[in-house]
Amino acid sequence: MASRDYGKREMELLGEVIQSGELGSLNGPFTHRFEAEFAAMMGSKHAVAMNCAMSVLHASVMSANAGAGTEVICDPVFIFGALACLYNNAIPRFVDIDPVRQTLDPSKLEAAINERTRAVIVTHAWGLPADMDPIVEIAHRYNLVVIEDIAHAILATYKGRYTGTLGDIGSFSFQASKQMSLGDGGMATTNDDELAEKLDLHAGAPTFRAVAYGMHYNYRMNELTAAVGIAQLEKLPSLIRGLQQNARYFDEAVRGCKWLVVQNAADSQHTYHFWSATFNGEEYGLSLDEFCRAANEANCGIHIGYTGMPAYHHPVIKDRLAHAFHCGSLKERVEYPDGLCPIAERVIPRMVLAYTLVPEDSAKWSAERLHNLIEKLGR
Repeated sequence: MASRDYGKREMELLGEVIQSGELGSLNGPFTHRFEAEFAAMMGSKHAVAMNCAMSVLHASVMSANAGAGTEVICDPVFIFGALACLYNNAIPRFVDIDPVRQTLDPSKLEAAINERTRAVIVTHAWGLPADMDPIVEIAHRYNLVVIEDIAHAILATYKGRYTGTLGDIGSFSFQASKQMSLGDGGMATTNDDELAEKLDLHAGAPTFRAVAYGMHYNYRMNELTAAVGIAQLEKLPSLIRGLQQNARYFDEAVRGCKWLVVQNAADSQHTYHFWSATFNGEEYGLSLDEFCRAANEANCGIHIGYTGMPAYHHPVIKDRLAHAFHCGSLKERVEYPDGLCPIAERVIPRMVLAYTLVPEDSAKWSAERLHNLIEKLGR
């Protein structure tokens, strides 16, 4: 069943934390236990728990040695990877997406790499992994760190391997809307011992270690959040099955519709933070405005258009509000013109999204109304 389940098991573990008197992770056992159990489930050598996924992304950028005067390649659909770069005064450089997968297109990656590039941040959109093998092959040829943003794609698989083990660092989110919610929180995964050490320092290793290594951050998860995480991890596989079942209702609802292209990839298993499709109605005489009006009238529980813009049209990048754009180490001005990523600019306003973490009856109801809308507009 795709629903939040907080109850006896969470209370039991929270009670143990309170009784221990150790709410901080430096002396308590629960955060370390959560890290170990998470790593074991994902098949990763290391896991480092942090207070939120943006902290994990920031720590990942720092661990890749991407700072002032350097660049990080990002996809243009989601702004979070770019923000993590800007946190550390690195400049984001955007690479367009595959129109069906809605993730970074590996065929366009190599052309964006230069002597300043330090890392590639790949977002697994809505729960579907990107085409990782060619991305990793190209990135490693240039000694770049591959950071997976897995905010949407926990337990998703690519060619039988879990997200978070496909690149060099995985960044998971436990924010309130995500598949596995702890209210907030994040986890980094890696199989690289050196990267694990860097991530652990930025998570908030003891002060004397940070002094020995240099300036680091304090992003450590607390014991209370970790206790809930241990309980939720036990329930995660069942939750994912519920999300996948709800997504199947939407797949069936649009089956045979020429102007809705469902996000998919034969080499991957989707875990559906959202079910997603792309509207291509203009090719069949149906405008986007007409579809939006009809969907609103039908009240079928879908959202059309996500943010309506690529990441580089958000003010922090378009208006160069971050210090990184004015840093003395910046060797040349990186431009973000309209048309930079034409596929993303077309697809984003046409994304059709349905939230899958709802009761099964609600998913069925919404999918049926979407099906009826398609029948009314014509397949």
